[in-house]
Amino acid sequence: MRGQAQVRSQAEAAIKARGADVYAAFLLPHLRSDWTVLDCGCGEATITLGLAEAVLDGWVVGLDLDRDALIAARRSAAAMGRGNVAFIAAEGGRLPFRDATFDAVLCHSVLETVGDPANVVAELRRVTKRGGVVGAASVEYGGIILAGEQTAGPRRFYDIRQQLWRAAAIAEPNIGRRLRGLFQAAGFDRVEAFADYISYGTPDRVKAFAYDRATECRDQKFHAAVTRHGIASIEELLRLAAAWEEWSDDPGAFFAFAWCRLLAWR
Repeated sequence: MRGQAQVRSQAEAAIKARGADVYAAFLLPHLRSDWTVLDCGCGEATITLGLAEAVLDGWVVGLDLDRDALIAARRSAAAMGRGNVAFIAAEGGRLPFRDATFDAVLCHSVLETVGDPANVVAELRRVTKRGGVVGAASVEYGGIILAGEQTAGPRRFYDIRQQLWRAAAIAEPNIGRRLRGLFQAAGFDRVEAFADYISYGTPDRVKAFAYDRATECRDQKFHAAVTRHGIASIEELLRLAAAWEEWSDDPGAFFAFAWCRLLAWR
């Protein structure tokens, strides 16, 4: 019992940090309580469980390639008492479902990580019912806002991260701007694209954000990946860690980045 309570507590904390009310808020108003929903790229299900709450008379399927994440997702679903959700290991470019299976689909933080996003979008359309809706969201690094007296270090960090993502085929940092074009080309009947900012503009949020970036700059795996591709030296990364900490002490420090989001109807 104590273990289940701990899992529930951890799940609630994770959902608070990255839940459907924030990350899928653009899709939630379009869901009906009896719909069947696919969360493509569900991870540990912090968003999925919120979708399940929105369709209490329906069903949600969470799909991801990371089997460890799916184990955590199943534990969280059980601890939260969400009986209308199931999880499956599969890839977005080859969805194991019949045509027109789902009333709605969420695809959050996925298209930037795949080699052929157009193929994934085509699969999302295929499994969506006529009249159904797909919600997609991807980061867009072209919209980063950095303010403060000393921003050269933080800006260099994001230059390094973007180079690494591309060199190591981790993600495409500018996929957000392409969302509307991808879904239009896939043949959706109606496509609406927009963007929202996630901001860090209070002392606590600035400090926490800078601490995470400084920790990343000191991470040995990050060092290995960056140096392997000849992008930067360990010495520079350590200087950037200190630069993030210096930036966070600036009362004028501010950071914001854009999430491009989209709704597409079949």
